[in-house]
Amino acid sequence: MFLLIKFIIGVLLILAIAGVARTWQEEHRANQKLFSTGTVPAPLPDGFYTGTVPGHTFSWLGKKFNAADAVGINVFTDGEGQAERYPFKTSSAKGIRDRNLEVLAIDYDTSGNPFWLRPILDEIVQVAPNQYLGKLHIRLIPGYPVTVGYFELKK
Repeated sequence: MFLLIKFIIGVLLILAIAGVARTWQEEHRANQKLFSTGTVPAPLPDGFYTGTVPGHTFSWLGKKFNAADAVGINVFTDGEGQAERYPFKTSSAKGIRDRNLEVLAIDYDTSGNPFWLRPILDEIVQVAPNQYLGKLHIRLIPGYPVTVGYFELKK
């Protein structure tokens, strides 16, 4: 039993160190400088916005927002067309890591989402008209959200 506890603690320690390293790496990229100069979107995003992760190709096409209800959903290609998955709720808030910055928080901790998605928190800021830079966080370490990367949204 003691060996199992030591193993679990070791795995958690490795994950914590990897999370801190990834956050440091992401927050020292050019995207962080651009993100920190962004503003909370005005007006709030409404409708479909094409999403990209520079340098990567995914089946993710973007996000669909409903500004009036402060909700949205991700849009993916599924080989036969488009599929909507992983709903979220939105709110204006201080950045989870950039506490002096007002952002639009995109929270996946909603009923209907799988357990592994619920710790995800995206934040977006407006960097140009109808152009947003997003920052993806995972809330695994209490009090220390891990920054995973950045994405772009365009109308």
